[in-house]
Amino acid sequence: MGIQFRQDGALHFLTEKEWYRMMRMLRIRSEHHFSNVMASAIISAAIGILYFSFDPAPADADPNDMALIASKPVPIPVIAYKPTEMSDSKPSDKPGEAKKQQSQQANGMLTGRMAILMNQLLLEKGCRYLETIPDYTATFSKQEYVGGELSDNQVINLKCRHKPFSVYMKWVVGDKGQELLYVDGENEEKMLVKMGGLKGRLVPTLKLDPYGSLAMQESRYPITKAGIKALAETIIDYRKKDLDENLNTECVMIPNQKYDGKDCYCFIAHFANKKESETYRKSVIYIDQKTCLPIFVRGFGWPAQDLASASAEELDEKTLIESYSFTDINLKSELATTEFDQTNNNYRFRR
Repeated sequence: MGIQFRQDGALHFLTEKEWYRMMRMLRIRSEHHFSNVMASAIISAAIGILYFSFDPAPADADPNDMALIASKPVPIPVIAYKPTEMSDSKPSDKPGEAKKQQSQQANGMLTGRMAILMNQLLLEKGCRYLETIPDYTATFSKQEYVGGELSDNQVINLKCRHKPFSVYMKWVVGDKGQELLYVDGENEEKMLVKMGGLKGRLVPTLKLDPYGSLAMQESRYPITKAGIKALAETIIDYRKKDLDENLNTECVMIPNQKYDGKDCYCFIAHFANKKESETYRKSVIYIDQKTCLPIFVRGFGWPAQDLASASAEELDEKTLIESYSFTDINLKSELATTEFDQTNNNYRFRR
């Protein structure tokens, strides 16, 4: 005898004759409808994949999450500037360098130590301005050399609060749907990460040490260094080192540049050697003239032996180690406390 579940859930025992009759009917149906069954299975599998991969946006979610995907990325600016031949001697040791640095200014362009100092002073002014801003939102784009390879460009909706330092991120390009929340003094000083797509449905919210290996495997800097102010402070530290140690850094400030429709100062720095600058060979920094905030920054590392004869464009392409930009900056966002609360219904940390 076989057994069968009735529609009411009770067990129904089949006689041997009834069992064979049922199996024969199933076999006939299978032969006649095999193709339909296979088609249904394929369609069901496809629907399942789409369901698990789709990141539904709540009705009251930030409309920028979807609009950003269709928007055109801000073009990377191109500057036609070639550094002079650099030696290991200090700037002050070069013939005529002191006189050149005193007032070398043509068409508003600054070079040498004057450009380095101006870079530092503008960013310090920008940091003072940010100290008067409690919070802001922006579209943050980044590309980093991590784990031996350059990542694809990632576009992130960013919300940042200065006191207590808080960051919320949602990926709209790259790891689409991924969310991150960090609030200084909360969640045991851990950051919360909810992955996007299928992984986000299968894996619960992660609570990670911001400085741990898992958190740092896809980023050059910890989440505690996220945002415009931290980026400006990092650059300021490098400019102070250039000046204090009298490094052989060739720097130029080019005025009247544009990025994301904003008037900018562009600073391009070339470093002499790995001894003076272990990580960076070159940096490009765009500073908004109105706010004195860095809105586009690129860093390039030192080339391998096989790039000795590469062109300047190829060299930059092959040695890019980090690229950051901030667009759609809103310094008057007046974010509510709930924007940095893991229980926010627009976020997925509890799901």
